[in-house]
Amino acid sequence: MLLLLAPALAGCFDNTYVKQDRADHREKVLKLTDHVGGTHECIVVNNRVWYAGQGPRLLVLEGRGGKPVKVEQAGPVGGTASVADLVMWRGDLVGVIDGDAVVRWDLSNPRSPAQIDRVDAKALGIRPRCLTVLGNELFIGGNGGVVRASDGHRFLPDAKDTGEVVTTSEGLACVSGRRVLRLEDGRFIGAASMLLPLPKDAGIPGGFAFLLQTKDGATVGTMGPDVRERSGQVVRGVYSRMRFAGGRLWIIGDGELATWLVRDGKLEDPIYAKVKGARDLAELTDNLFAMVGSYGRAVYHLRDDKEGSGDEFTDVQREPGRLERSIFDGRRVLAGSAEGVWLYPIRGKPTLSDKSVELTQLPETKVTLAWGTVTIDKGDGKPETPDELRAVLVDGPDGKARWSPPNGAWISTVVPVGADVWVGHAEGITVLRHVAVPVEPEDAATKGAKPKADADKPKPTLMLQEVGSLRLPGPIIWLHPLRTGNGVAWVSRFGGMGVAELLPDGEAPAKSTAASASPSS
Repeated sequence: MLLLLAPALAGCFDNTYVKQDRADHREKVLKLTDHVGGTHECIVVNNRVWYAGQGPRLLVLEGRGGKPVKVEQAGPVGGTASVADLVMWRGDLVGVIDGDAVVRWDLSNPRSPAQIDRVDAKALGIRPRCLTVLGNELFIGGNGGVVRASDGHRFLPDAKDTGEVVTTSEGLACVSGRRVLRLEDGRFIGAASMLLPLPKDAGIPGGFAFLLQTKDGATVGTMGPDVRERSGQVVRGVYSRMRFAGGRLWIIGDGELATWLVRDGKLEDPIYAKVKGARDLAELTDNLFAMVGSYGRAVYHLRDDKEGSGDEFTDVQREPGRLERSIFDGRRVLAGSAEGVWLYPIRGKPTLSDKSVELTQLPETKVTLAWGTVTIDKGDGKPETPDELRAVLVDGPDGKARWSPPNGAWISTVVPVGADVWVGHAEGITVLRHVAVPVEPEDAATKGAKPKADADKPKPTLMLQEVGSLRLPGPIIWLHPLRTGNGVAWVSRFGGMGVAELLPDGEAPAKSTAASASPSS
């Protein structure tokens, strides 16, 4: 019966159809097409204007830190890490782009900073992490030593990490881990994780406030100019900043804020405040302080006054900064931590959600594609060789390959998108593509020789090509492939969320179909 019907069916089809190649062969570029949230890492208040570093952006705020007056991108979109530190120097604002560069803004118009200079890590000779101003000099600390900005001189070139620079009785010195090293020759002169010069009325001329961090707690107190402890007390927790503001010493950590008056070389009048995710603080008045962190930003009232009760946070502006769990339903990301849970419609506005994220999608560490299996390298397990999570390994029909991200960044996840593998790591996202290198053709000398057995024939070699990469505030913990298009929704532990896509150069991203989704849906 089927054979009888075949001639009749043949007449139903259009024999004039010409097969066409409808594949998009335009060159694709990896683009950051959306970015929301991110941790506020640092803050400076100058003449009542706030300058806060939030991820790759510089926020300019006034008053109680509500809606920004202006938002400056600290570097190229998709090519910039977090603004990690800010200082005032010679009337300008200077910031560190974490590990990448030092940027200088002119503040002739305080509400509209103008970027006037940028020096990359390669030119500095170090990966910059922090800034110190001593008198009229600016020092840049980081991985690989300390650089003096005025002449570019580099101190301690063998130091893995360096911090604040101070003037001691032994000369200029800096913190490196838990040690204080003299800049001139790297000689050990004391123990501290942080050092801060004491004000003149603190009772120790030329002395310092210090913090010595341990795994679960710290010693905080005062030192003389010889970097020897004069007084100290133990506090619980891990602290990331030490500041003098409002005539008081402050230490700022993820779980607690502590402050003291310093009199006669001793810490007095302690005040402790529980706070989740604090990173930095600056004085607004002698009783009001601008505070920023992974939760967002707020104003801290130290003591009771006519404006309200003491030990209280007001004017809170929440932002998705710390994201430790994440799930994705194809249209929306639900991600958060103990600091709050956020619902992010793809390319939409994130909103706080009353839902919890008890269950989370585990980041993929091993995926299989048509051209091979991609696994995050677990290293050799030896503590003296920190190679764990520092490379991806590929095993496929065309052979084996290995790829590592720049600067020894650790890798957190790999996901397949189309025929490519997307890698999330501590410094952003990289897209890798399989390339099989063909076998070299036979030359005239071997042509006509006896054919080789299949086992003896040379085989193609597997190589990995970097299709594109984005420098993002990391670490990028989750990459959720989008339902349509060639891209992912990415989630960073401290850098917010967003969308990255491979698009033809010059093409705008598709508009979100989920932006109007209800936060409670």
